[in-house]
Amino acid sequence: FDNDIYYREGNNMVLQQFNKNKTTRIKGMIEISEALRELIKLQKENYPDEHIKAQQDKLNTLYDRFTASYGLLSNHNNKSIFRFDDTAALLLSLENIDENGNLLSKADIFTKRTIYPYQPITSVDTASEALTVSISERAGVDLAFMSGLCSKSEEEIIKDLEGVIFENPLTAQYETADEYLSGNIRK
Repeated sequence: FDNDIYYREGNNMVLQQFNKNKTTRIKGMIEISEALRELIKLQKENYPDEHIKAQQDKLNTLYDRFTASYGLLSNHNNKSIFRFDDTAALLLSLENIDENGNLLSKADIFTKRTIYPYQPITSVDTASEALTVSISERAGVDLAFMSGLCSKSEEEIIKDLEGVIFENPLTAQYETADEYLSGNIRK
């Protein structure tokens, strides 16, 4: 803020005092972090490829300039001064390093679209696939939803998934075998 570095402690912003070299390093890492988060946002929101490419170029430039002056993000000095930042782990994921700490390559996000926006599954071929999607999307067996996914009646789905789903007599709802057969079965 106003070219000064602050650290948030709860609701308070505490001004940080560093020597010039450390301040420049931290500001460089913050620039990379902001560029990376913007790139992630653009990918999540499915911006056109030219926007993604422009942000990748910016990230590459910032990263290359920083590492030319201060070494890899993952080197000891850089890791130690940025370790308390909430994006430190994200920054370190930009480098593929070997067991000796040498750079093998930059992460794919520098050159490829690595995040795609959520695309809901609208159809499947089998009742089993519909069950998988239902568990993922609805956290359980939703026969009406599954019927819409695989174009089968609820009765057909129940027949296809015999032994995989069970009707709970206490709730009159269908459950997966794992859920149905857990807890106090005798009761």
